[in-house]
Amino acid sequence: MSSTRSSATSVSPFRIAAASFVGTAIEWYDYFIYGIATALVFNDVFFPSDDPLVGSLLAFMTLAVGFFVRPVGAILFGHFGDRFGRKSTLVVTLLLMGGATFLIGLLPTYATIGVAAPVLLVALRLIQGLAVGGEWAGAVLIATENAPERKKTLYGSFAQFGSPGGLLVATLVFTALSKNVDAGQLQSWAWRVPFLASALLVPLGLFIRMRLAETAEYAKSAGRQEQARVPFLSVLRRQSRQVLVGTFAFSGVFLTYYLFTSFVLTYATETLDMPASVALPSNVIAAVVEGAFIYIGVVAARRITARMVAVVSAFALLLWSGPAFALMHTREPALLYIAVGGAMVFVGTAYGVLAGEVAELFSKDVRYTGSSLCYHLAAAVGGGFGPVIATYLLSINGSSWPVAVFTGAVSLLTALACVALPKREVGRAATRESVAGVTV
Repeated sequence: MSSTRSSATSVSPFRIAAASFVGTAIEWYDYFIYGIATALVFNDVFFPSDDPLVGSLLAFMTLAVGFFVRPVGAILFGHFGDRFGRKSTLVVTLLLMGGATFLIGLLPTYATIGVAAPVLLVALRLIQGLAVGGEWAGAVLIATENAPERKKTLYGSFAQFGSPGGLLVATLVFTALSKNVDAGQLQSWAWRVPFLASALLVPLGLFIRMRLAETAEYAKSAGRQEQARVPFLSVLRRQSRQVLVGTFAFSGVFLTYYLFTSFVLTYATETLDMPASVALPSNVIAAVVEGAFIYIGVVAARRITARMVAVVSAFALLLWSGPAFALMHTREPALLYIAVGGAMVFVGTAYGVLAGEVAELFSKDVRYTGSSLCYHLAAAVGGGFGPVIATYLLSINGSSWPVAVFTGAVSLLTALACVALPKREVGRAATRESVAGVTV
């Protein structure tokens, strides 16, 4: 690794995009197949109950466990990422995620070993959460710290495409299974196939990441020995306000995303009595629409700033929450798809621009830890608590309107946080730095 690289532009943009996107897509594939399996299978396989909604609630609680440990992974791997480099940390997180996912595919069920089955499932879910906790920030920084100043928002979006990419592949795999096996086969053995397939995908991600050098910005700061001794403590002492702003900026995006890709599957199949073969295509639509609007949001940011794109998107999520659940309640597949697709328009535009914005909130010596904490604290709120709270609200009286109110309230907090993001100049002129060392 050389610390004398003259500029970020000497690194191939294609190689940066591949390293940021492909590895992240594989990790999100591993994460999303768990979410889909939770909605469709795990309530029966690992948490059998006389009441299907109770089984779903228990299954979603194991999904939440992975979210709650993600901030711990952010602190742990953020420390190594800030102290010892982005690249090596990303290699470790990919191996941990792939290994845990593969082992889930080998787990005995509750019917075979009793309560030990969900205990082992939770343990592996904890490992997944730790790995993802260290993944996102590294993938974003691999891109943004190799980017020319005027293209940080664009390069930061490379990692964000991994989310719809992973969701799309995970959903297509489960859709193919649901069309080719019956419900009994899906619960007995077919659900394992997507998890075991991780063993084929991880080597691809490793190959791509191992070929990329350390980021230019990190190499320079390491050469000058500018790393914080304990990045987490430095973040708390010096940049706690940035953590709050970044966390709430992501929270409504995460809540909407996981409600409309995981919770909706349970709502559609258990409450609305729609078959899985009808509900699952909504995730394909979600992935495609989100991916398209990540790009559209980044393009719009060059004209009206990334901050403004995030603000408008957050208020749009607030306004869409009520109509979206009303459309789903009709039990019409087309309206279900419109509800999900509409939500993903605003999730995509916000998600794409927030990566660069949140990363740039923090100084280089704690950037891995700080940005990762924001992202994963928001994930714990939106993706961990979100489906559990939504399932509970649904169980009270079977109506979705309390879920819509809950979604709108969190989206309002996100909109206010996005308003608090630093103001930047439009497009190519954004090169000034604030006294805190944050590009504004």
